[in-house]
Amino acid sequence: MKTVSLLTLLLGSATCVCAQAPVTLLAARAAGPGATVTIRGTVSNGPELGGLRYVQDKDAGLAAYSLNAPGFSSLVLGDSVELRGTLKNYNGLLEMDPISSVKVLAKNRRLIVAEVPAADLTKVFAEAYEGRLVKLKGVNTITTLNGSPLAAMNANSNYLINGQKGAQIRINSASNGDAGLVGKPVPTGDFDLVGVVSQFAPSGTGGYQVLPRLYTDFVLGGGLPNITGEPVPTEMSRTGFTVSFTTQNPGDTRVEYGKTSALGTVVANATQTTKHNIALTDLQPGTVYYVKVTSTNAVGKSESPAVPMITDTKKRATTRTRTDGAE
Repeated sequence: MKTVSLLTLLLGSATCVCAQAPVTLLAARAAGPGATVTIRGTVSNGPELGGLRYVQDKDAGLAAYSLNAPGFSSLVLGDSVELRGTLKNYNGLLEMDPISSVKVLAKNRRLIVAEVPAADLTKVFAEAYEGRLVKLKGVNTITTLNGSPLAAMNANSNYLINGQKGAQIRINSASNGDAGLVGKPVPTGDFDLVGVVSQFAPSGTGGYQVLPRLYTDFVLGGGLPNITGEPVPTEMSRTGFTVSFTTQNPGDTRVEYGKTSALGTVVANATQTTKHNIALTDLQPGTVYYVKVTSTNAVGKSESPAVPMITDTKKRATTRTRTDGAE
């Protein structure tokens, strides 16, 4: 009987551990290294920061790291998650590692971003902001650590924001490709800089740094799509052409067209991009069409005035393939 009672007690205790209620990120941070906790929050980055994912709620943020926890590597921006694991201190950064459980609760959740004017940017380089997504508004320069101008950003390199000592960003080698940061030019003029506040300090103090994730974290022109130049017709034929234009920041693509400035017909693509192409088909040969383009994102809408474009008037010769073996 005593054996049964002891076994029951042990099983009950194990069940309580597995079913540990989630705590807030502030509570998890207060628990500190060595604590095993269950947390809930929204993921603020994907694989562009390697094996790290940062999770935040309305009050705090926390780093999480794993190369083998099932489901962890597939977490992306906007995932609402429940993570269970043990906290540790990694060169000053409080992070969850190892991770024993990963559960995705929802997708495409909106993140809270702490906005700070560039004049006060040094305030985010502190423990209170660690793990949180911030936007530094009105940045004007990114330079090398000795203050030299910077043409393009290199992998696994640190740079200074507005020449402020200690106000560093770090470019992760995993942020590569067309959307990544590695090899991309530094913007000219004022821009807003978005990134996650992290820390790397072997001594345990200082070493805070902002981690931009993708090139879109350099927010130009207030974040609006901002159409650059006029739309142009490409791939022209007698019955259509492709309308092409570019924007400063990603947005969707919308083309309105018609035989008069009243337009009347709309073709759209919801994919967010800076390189926009929409094919118009079933048009009349040698006819002028007025075309207006629009691009919209979460910040707002940019549009251009209607411009005239004309379909081709000539029939294109078709290439015949001979079947008699002659050249």
